[in-house]
Amino acid sequence: MRLRKLIRVLQSKGPLPYLVTDLVNVRYLTGFTGSYASLVVDRGRSYFISDSRYEEYARSIMPKGVEFVLQKVDFLDTLKSVLKTMGARELYLEEHSTPFSVYRNMKRNLKGVKLQPGGDEVNAVRMIKDEDEIAVLRQAAKITDGCVEHLKKIIRPGDGEWDIATEIEHFYRRHGCRKSSFDCIIASGPGSSMPHYATSMEKKVRAGEVILIDMGCEYHGYNSDLTRTMFVSSIDPALERIYRIVREAQEAAVRAVRPGITTGKLDAVARDIITEAGYGDRFGHSLGHGIGMEVHELPAIKPGDLKLKKNMAITIEPGIYVPGAGGVRIEDMVLVTAKGHEVLTKSSKDIIVIG
Repeated sequence: MRLRKLIRVLQSKGPLPYLVTDLVNVRYLTGFTGSYASLVVDRGRSYFISDSRYEEYARSIMPKGVEFVLQKVDFLDTLKSVLKTMGARELYLEEHSTPFSVYRNMKRNLKGVKLQPGGDEVNAVRMIKDEDEIAVLRQAAKITDGCVEHLKKIIRPGDGEWDIATEIEHFYRRHGCRKSSFDCIIASGPGSSMPHYATSMEKKVRAGEVILIDMGCEYHGYNSDLTRTMFVSSIDPALERIYRIVREAQEAAVRAVRPGITTGKLDAVARDIITEAGYGDRFGHSLGHGIGMEVHELPAIKPGDLKLKKNMAITIEPGIYVPGAGGVRIEDMVLVTAKGHEVLTKSSKDIIVIG
């Protein structure tokens, strides 16, 4: 059980009771999918706080050892009552989801309770996926691969970027997804040199351009994330060279994924190839990120000493971006396994000419 796993981690470090206010983390620990809740985690019994809109639903799904507490008016009054019931003299706070204004208000109203920094322990626990999570991520990746194949068949010169983005959204919903994981990036021509380009409502895809498509779906609460760069009608020789460099860097980094490698060493595998090819200054972002209930979560695949562990799910997505000419990015989802890795996204990385 995820909550028991968290409690064991918290007990080993001391921060209990622990207040979880990030809704994604509340969902991870309890299964709750509503828009308003918090969770006070403690050794013996934990307390789930929400209002009357979710009372019936929340009571029906609460894990063993979690008591539903109805918030009638003010959250802090309810929290104060819970802490009094617990006999708590201190409370550890989830740091990334506790704004200073909230902390200040809590300090003013929770007299006799010492507020302590609690780090981001739930996010750290979420880095290691369980088998149920991995199964859902595999399916999300499979649906996204299917969408790539669909797009390869239908995109033609003259299609609007916005129309392609709309088709992606429709495809996902037709295949059992709640929505896209994020506003997908459809970057054609010069726009492809901007890593986080905003898909245009006016721009049309033209023959001779590249089109960079960064997309993902939300499936049963988990996300996919994949990028492919395609050529429209013909291949520009300069961008073809860039494509081959990016592919070499991406595939080398994927091959290097294994338990024990640091994020810094993994980043360097791809970055060194791109730098040696003369484009080091055109690869400005990190190599990748964790993927799961959020599109971007821990671990960050960037210079650092964090070691990858079995059942971490990450992305590998190097790119080269040349203003005025275009850009290329290739991204896959990769699962760290006991002896190496499993590539979850299977779409071909051969040079693709569409239209």
